[in-house]
Amino acid sequence: MKRHVFLLGFLLLFAPLIFAQSSQDDLDAYVKRLKDSYATGGSETAFMSVGSDFLYAQGYFEAKNYSSAADGFMRIVGANKDHVFANYQLAIALIRQNDPYKARQAEQYLDHAFKLNPSLKERYAKDVPVQQTSSAGQTEKTGPKSTENSKSEPTKAAPIGLEAYIDKLKYSFATGGKETQMLSAGQEAMAGIQYYEKGEYGSAETRFNLSLAVDAVNPYVNYLKAVSMAAQGKEGAAKPFLQKAVAGDSSLQQRYAGDLSSAKAAWSKFNAAKEVKTTPAAKITYGGPLLYGNYTCHQSVWNGPNASPAYRFDYKGYFALKKDGTYRWLDNGGTGKYRYNPKTGAITWLSGPMKNNAPTSSRYQPGTKVAQVTVEFSKDYRWECGCNK
Repeated sequence: MKRHVFLLGFLLLFAPLIFAQSSQDDLDAYVKRLKDSYATGGSETAFMSVGSDFLYAQGYFEAKNYSSAADGFMRIVGANKDHVFANYQLAIALIRQNDPYKARQAEQYLDHAFKLNPSLKERYAKDVPVQQTSSAGQTEKTGPKSTENSKSEPTKAAPIGLEAYIDKLKYSFATGGKETQMLSAGQEAMAGIQYYEKGEYGSAETRFNLSLAVDAVNPYVNYLKAVSMAAQGKEGAAKPFLQKAVAGDSSLQQRYAGDLSSAKAAWSKFNAAKEVKTTPAAKITYGGPLLYGNYTCHQSVWNGPNASPAYRFDYKGYFALKKDGTYRWLDNGGTGKYRYNPKTGAITWLSGPMKNNAPTSSRYQPGTKVAQVTVEFSKDYRWECGCNK
């Protein structure tokens, strides 16, 4: 009896640990083993070992820096093509960058990982949980599909001609392929395509020129340059490039009119977006019922080029306008009389300190929150005097 009680207690005590271990899949167990090795100075994660390289890439993966993680796992697979977990994590890191070309690249590594360890298919169902609704109303996982699971499924027709060329360059650009390596014709063509697809045909033409300087006979670059030029209104200059393109691929002749029409519309839209749309300054209205009260005055002074702030506002004092046609300058300053024209907003200082200051004009303008009297002494010297309502 005591033996049974002891056994039951043992199972209850260690059941969580046993369950946690059993719930780990092979990849989790491998990562845990490497982390334990690293923590204890084990040989599996020694300097420059595969385990050390894997943990380095895994660190980026767990930080969700999937681009750097993919680079790390790619280096491992390059030297150890049958490293099952590096193949799998490389595929997931590529998929999680949300780039259709990287997802396509992931297929080869994912399939190889499944062949090396079929149990990873169950993990993949958890690692790529994103769902989307198909046209039939059913949900299906996004991401690459294993080739062995998709043999019986219908496939989309492969792109041909110009579309195939653009697709090849985009795939190379996304995956670091040789077609778009540094200083290649493909690299410049890819840059041109990026401008082309945004309707920036001037910049696209420049990059296609650089591509043709390396490979002058490429029919598709010649074609894209011809469309780019014609969209800008240079149809005559574009003809030789179109002729060279059609000589390389006659199907381009049939699509030229449609592509040019779309390009012209895109070019117009691109240029329209660059136009600076200005709104006329609000018309200043002078005159109307005069607001009585204290008007505080400042002079706007430009601080000079490259200064911050560009202007300062020097305080000049205040005056009080009264309803009886008199005013007072400051609290205990002199007083005087004024005359106001509600039609023009002109204030004429009849006597007192403001008359002695001899402004060339003083005009009142109403405002939604602040009324203002602009007292001008010369073209370059004026006071703005405001009264809060």
